[in-house]
Amino acid sequence: MKMAIPQFGKRVPGKVYIDRPGAYAVIVNERGEVALIRVPQGYFLPGGGIDPHEDALAALAREVREETGHEVQVLRELGWASQLLVVRHEELHLNKVGRFFAARLGPKTQAPEESDHSLEWLPMAEAKKRLRHEYQVWALEQFESSAGT
Repeated sequence: MKMAIPQFGKRVPGKVYIDRPGAYAVIVNERGEVALIRVPQGYFLPGGGIDPHEDALAALAREVREETGHEVQVLRELGWASQLLVVRHEELHLNKVGRFFAARLGPKTQAPEESDHSLEWLPMAEAKKRLRHEYQVWALEQFESSAGT
């Protein structure tokens, strides 16, 4: 039986959506600011797609290292949610299925690999406004509601 997870975005009738699994980190510093990755398209949580040979934790470690240059330490799982979207330049319809983790940044071990990515720290309320995808806002809310656990 497939687990029901929160679904965000609007389905375009008649279009086939491709599931794209991903792993993402909610990282909050001692000042309560959230780590976001800024790219030309907007703001996103650190993380990204899970390659076929990876599990979620390996993908998260690779993506955070590529985007920030830092190792990542996972603290706990926050849950799953998915986001329907269209990659306009490819006319590709995706259902991004995200697995979210509360985490903290570890040591910086390399330079970020993505030259158009920058790590920014924003207050929680501002981060929620800036995030491009609703399922990532949901992850921040899950983090806030589970912060005492």
